[in-house]
Parts: sequence; C-alpha cells; structure tokens
Amino acid sequence: MPAEPAWFAGVSGWMMTETTSEVGMAATPGPVGAAPQMSFPAKLWNLFFDPRKTFASVGRTHEWLILGILVSAISIGGYMPIKSIVKESQMTRTKEALVERGLPEEQQAEILSGMEDNFDNPIYLLFVPVSIFAAMFIVAGVLLFVGNILLGGDLKYLRTLNAYAWTAMIVIPVTLVTVPLVMAKGSMDVSLGLGVLTSPDTGAFMRKLLSSFEIFALWQVWLSSVAVSVMANVKTGRAFGAIFVFWFIWVLAQSGLATLGINFSM
Repeated sequence: MPAEPAWFAGVSGWMMTETTSEVGMAATPGPVGAAPQMSFPAKLWNLFFDPRKTFASVGRTHEWLILGILVSAISIGGYMPIKSIVKESQMTRTKEALVERGLPEEQQAEILSGMEDNFDNPIYLLFVPVSIFAAMFIVAGVLLFVGNILLGGDLKYLRTLNAYAWTAMIVIPVTLVTVPLVMAKGSMDVSLGLGVLTSPDTGAFMRKLLSSFEIFALWQVWLSSVAVSVMANVKTGRAFGAIFVFWFIWVLAQSGLATLGINFSM
C-alpha cells in the first residue's frame, strides 16, 4: 500500500484474458462458477465501477508482471514533475529527525549530502520498481493467509498476486488528484484524510498515523477485501475486518519508524 503517492497508468488491449476455471462468481457465499473472459481495459474499468467483476475474472496468469511495470511507470512519471518538492520535503523531515536524535552537525551534513546525491542519481529510480514488486509479493502472501487461514478459503498464491496487483491500479485516481494539488500548493503537505488534523506541532508518530487514514489508502484496503471475498467466496465485510487489522498493524509500525526519521511505506 504506496512513501509518496504513486501515479497515472497507460494500458493496452492486447493483454491476455484468463481461463474460465479459476474463480467463483458469487457476490455472497455460494457455489463456485466459471470466470468470464474479460479484456484488460474492461477489467480496469470495472475495477473502479464494479470490482467484483474484475476480481472474478482474475486467473493464474502472470499479468502481475505487466501491472507491476505499469505501476512503476506511473510512479516514476508522476514523481518527475514534483521531484523538487518531494526532495525538499524529505530533506526537511530528515534534518528535523536528525536534530531530534542529537547527532553531531558533521554527521548530519554527511547524511543529508548522501541523501541529496541519491535524489540526483537516476539509478535512485530503480528502487521504485523494486519496492513495488516487493510490496506485491509480501502483501499477496498476507492476503493468502487471510483468505485461507482466517476465512477458510482456497486461494492460490499466483491468483492472489494478480488480484493485489490490480488493486495497485488505484494509482490512477491518486495521480489525477494528488499531483495537481502538490504542484498547486508547492508542498507535500497535502492530505485527503485525517492528515488535515495535524499541525507543525504534531509528533512524528501521530502525524504518520493520522496521515495514513486517507481516502485512497482505505480504498485500496477495501479493493483488497473485495478481491479476497471473491476468491474465498465469503462476505466482503468479513474480509475487510481481517485485512483492516493487518493494515492497521502495518500503519502502527510505519508510525513507529517515523519517530526515528524513517519513512517506509508500501
């Protein structure tokens, strides 16, 4: 679930459709049926307007790879026009954290200099796809655990990986909304959730905790819940409750790391 927001996607219609033997179609618990064949654009459309259809059509192909590449391209493409704003924001936050930890000025300068070099080095952008694919593999494993162990389903890892990769396409509305706001404000201090309740005096832990509760993050949690409910053939509410607990634990961990000046997100 994306340290700075992730961004816009382009799609192509040549993507393979899935076989019809992998998926249950019931909106609530019931018999498992055949998955409909659906094109890539149709899946993308339904992801935002009727996500059960998208996740019901997901099979055990390797479209997670294409989706991961698209999300990586989105992230990099959306990052470039606001690179200077992101750089200034992260440099400022890091400097504040280093001061709070009482590090000598020489050591602070060395850390900040290395951080600035990373921003200016194109190789730094390679961390974007690495982190995105790592997040996909890890979160898919968590969803597999939730679906099979907690909800009693029979999920397969590859299909679960594809389903979670589809939820990452939430980067499209994130891009369309967040990037213009950041550019207009000239600051990363943009929130579409509880982050609006924070102030410069808010501690790092509480700032990170509140800012995590924003509309797009919760939207992706909900999409993940729909995906698991379809694949495990259970009600969405049950899936959401279980997944939300894991997400909240991760948010708490991120908030704890923020107190050490570490901004680590998925």
